[in-house]
Amino acid sequence: MFSEPAFPHGGPKVFVHPPDGLPYTVVVAYLDNCRKNLQALKDAIERSDYDFVEVYAHRMKGAGGAYGFPQLTQIGGFIEQASRARNGDALRKGGAALDAHLESLQVVEA
Repeated sequence: MFSEPAFPHGGPKVFVHPPDGLPYTVVVAYLDNCRKNLQALKDAIERSDYDFVEVYAHRMKGAGGAYGFPQLTQIGGFIEQASRARNGDALRKGGAALDAHLESLQVVEA
């Protein structure tokens, strides 16, 4: 389980430094890609496309930590489990948490 952000939308920023060995531009591109693909996830949740959601969340779970975003891994795992359980309420909760977390993240150069 994960904890939801205390300050959704417009709350404080979470500053993240790229992990050793990953260039700033690569980490920023990954985060931008996550943000761009968020609407596709939300749409899939609303139409109960559990297969799409499960694959999307599994990929996030696998990649988030490697790019320096461990909470993305945690949220991805939660969404993946909710999708396997076909739990629409949990999926919407996970989608909202993901949205708020992505909005809070800001990558900073070392």
